[in-house]
Amino acid sequence: MKVLKFGGTSMGNANALEQVSSIVQKYSKSGEQMLVVCSAMSGITNQLISIGQLAEKGKQHEAMAIFNAIKEKHLASARQLEVIDSFKSCTNELFINLEKLVQGIILIGELSSRSVAYLLSFGERLSTRLLVCYLQRKGLSATQHDSTFIKTKGINYEEDEIDWESTKSLAINALGNNIQENVISVVTGFFGTNPQGHISLLGRGGSDFSGAILSVCLEINTLEIWTDVDGFLSADPRIVEDAQLLDEIGFQEASELCFFGAKVLHPKTIRPVIDNGGQVWIKNTFNVELEGTKIIKEARENKREVISISSKKVGLISLDLFASQSKKKQILSELFQLAQENGVDIDMIAASEAEISFCIEVKHLENKCFLDSLMSICPYYIKEDRSVVCIVSPKEVRGQCGVAGKIFNAIADSGVSIDMYSQNASEIAQLIVINTGDVKKVVKNIHSKLVSRNALLV
Repeated sequence: MKVLKFGGTSMGNANALEQVSSIVQKYSKSGEQMLVVCSAMSGITNQLISIGQLAEKGKQHEAMAIFNAIKEKHLASARQLEVIDSFKSCTNELFINLEKLVQGIILIGELSSRSVAYLLSFGERLSTRLLVCYLQRKGLSATQHDSTFIKTKGINYEEDEIDWESTKSLAINALGNNIQENVISVVTGFFGTNPQGHISLLGRGGSDFSGAILSVCLEINTLEIWTDVDGFLSADPRIVEDAQLLDEIGFQEASELCFFGAKVLHPKTIRPVIDNGGQVWIKNTFNVELEGTKIIKEARENKREVISISSKKVGLISLDLFASQSKKKQILSELFQLAQENGVDIDMIAASEAEISFCIEVKHLENKCFLDSLMSICPYYIKEDRSVVCIVSPKEVRGQCGVAGKIFNAIADSGVSIDMYSQNASEIAQLIVINTGDVKKVVKNIHSKLVSRNALLV
């Protein structure tokens, strides 16, 4: 048995839903039992966020215009899929409740975290009902389930923690009979309910996390994440035309790539599956003939010096320790505290007695509160238009001499200087910070010299 999780682009329109249905049908005909978890249709969650923000400001006309656009998008897909009557029947109350929520936010002029969670849950509740209507039309035995049986601890409405023990018991009760009777359960991703029974979101990558939660709680060993990419590649195909699909990758290597630009998934969302000895597949809904990439705890032996390269735009901030009266350890402590208070993730950091340099996402450079507070800790300067390039090697590089030297030679051959460098203790990931304008030629050169089929460890 497998858990199949379909992302927003896979659910994006009628044509995409037909493709999802064909995948489910294929598995069903082969005798494969499955549980399906779905995201909202692509773009819907962002539109719901906009509705909430407009409603809070009292902009009724603009908020209702987006509401009507969301409703029409779903109805148009239902018409194309020829399930308009059944879809209207099972979503009429949902649309009424969504409109009431919008009017309520307008009335009180406040958008609380609880309201945000409830508002955003409508995307998945609509998409799963639409898919089930179509699966039933195609002759499949399928039922829709809101994921209210995923229980959270009530810590945070927008990114709550899971109550695993309660969730396992409730998931078995909610879905166990369907599994025994070979009925396809189609479950909403992204949210659960807290101890008070209120909708609570699972945070970034929440629908992938929902799939992982059900995989673990129902003891299903395989989670397949169906998206719009073929899997993990050896480089961004927009930079390296002959980038190779990786058929298998270890969880640690995958995590490094995702944190630094390979936006395939958020590693924390699939960690429960990996920790429980399971496997996660990344597959392309629109290129089903490809096998995809399998993520496991530790990949099989790999003789390449580098398996993949990713990159992410950042801001590089350097603290001038000599210009501060505080001690280094105090500055470090205050820096991390300030980052936590402002929701700023520090992606990479290097320290000497003269300077502490670190990278943050570009969006945080607009956080005036963070930057002003940072100046009170220590004088600093910022280098913009920078990117972190993440060069990931297999675990077999540990103790191998010369791999870092080859990477630096490839960078030097590109005529590029490095602002900052870091290597983790496992020797799996090496990070360099360079001008964003130099990323393409550096990635191409490293890929050519160290990732190509001829670049093998000796």
